[in-house]
Amino acid sequence: MQVFKAFAKIAGKKKFSALLYIGIFMIISILMANQSAKDNNFKETKLSICIIDMDNTAASQKLVDYISSNHNIQDIDTDKDTILDSLYYQSTDYVLTIKEGYSDKISAGEVDDLFSNYKVSGTYSTALFESQLDQYVTNLSCYIAGGFSIDDAISKTAQTSNSEIKVKTENFSDSGSFNSEYIYYYFQYLPYIFIAILISCLCPALLTINKKEIRSRTNCSPVSTTKQTFQITLGAIIYAVIIWLIFMIAALILCGKMLLCREGLLAVLNSLVFMLVVLSMTLLISVLAPSPKATDMIANTIGLGMSFLCGVFVPQKFLGEAVINVAHFLPAYWFIRANNMLAGISDELFSSSKYFSYLGIELLFAVAIFSVVLLVAKTKIRSSSN
Repeated sequence: MQVFKAFAKIAGKKKFSALLYIGIFMIISILMANQSAKDNNFKETKLSICIIDMDNTAASQKLVDYISSNHNIQDIDTDKDTILDSLYYQSTDYVLTIKEGYSDKISAGEVDDLFSNYKVSGTYSTALFESQLDQYVTNLSCYIAGGFSIDDAISKTAQTSNSEIKVKTENFSDSGSFNSEYIYYYFQYLPYIFIAILISCLCPALLTINKKEIRSRTNCSPVSTTKQTFQITLGAIIYAVIIWLIFMIAALILCGKMLLCREGLLAVLNSLVFMLVVLSMTLLISVLAPSPKATDMIANTIGLGMSFLCGVFVPQKFLGEAVINVAHFLPAYWFIRANNMLAGISDELFSSSKYFSYLGIELLFAVAIFSVVLLVAKTKIRSSSN
């Protein structure tokens, strides 16, 4: 196993670079997974509202109380320049003026010209607040039209408006969904990370051991060409498996028992299969790349290109038909498709046969690329011997 030992020494000299890459990408993957999972969770939003009460009656005060129960009331100077500055710098979302005569108009059943405002038109915050305000006024006027006194109408409106609505996100897939969206996003970004780390860190070691001087010395030894190729490939496989294990151990630490559900374990298997694909790509690049300096450029080109085309960074449902048609010929597309089905966010319900067919396609990519590696390696050996 002299060739294997030589490869291990060469790869060991580059361990600091590998650890640096792993550390950086580990932090990036964790941050992206955390942020993406948070963005998909429902949470109630409170706005910063400034209220100028020109009516100053019990009815207007009840409206102020209603708004304060749903939003943060902010006190600012009421001159126009201060208000506009506050809206421009987004320290205030909406400035509402309750006009004088609000109580009298509401009692008479009038709902027009009750308020004036300063706002940023076309924003979600403006639309949200105005819809709540309109709903309050509509409910209040309905109670008054139904014969309730102004005090009773305000009381009934407060009860109706302050009733809590429980909201929970629901997954409508029958089966095959992660217990945690964090797991989905963690595995979602692994294709880019695996490609970047393996090509950038493993390729230079492979290129070094395959240098003409080192290869000529090795050919003079009693170790056959087949054994040389086997030992180098074995070293590359162990290298790739170690990196894969590091990320899986990190996933287990971060996700805990949630990773041990059926879908979590299938996602782990999917990542292992894709790692084999990336390993075969790395071996191919190592026999084709002109120099170690070119590997970083190749890693970025393949990693970013495949990630954007296959749905790593942009969900597949947002990609155009032409892009999807091209992505079918790339292994990361099938990895993402399997991951989406496990997470229950695709149009496909989970099916074991479909899942393993996607893994089978990934393995076919690995076998095909590895066959090209053997062909190119044998061609180079024959040309060098001649």
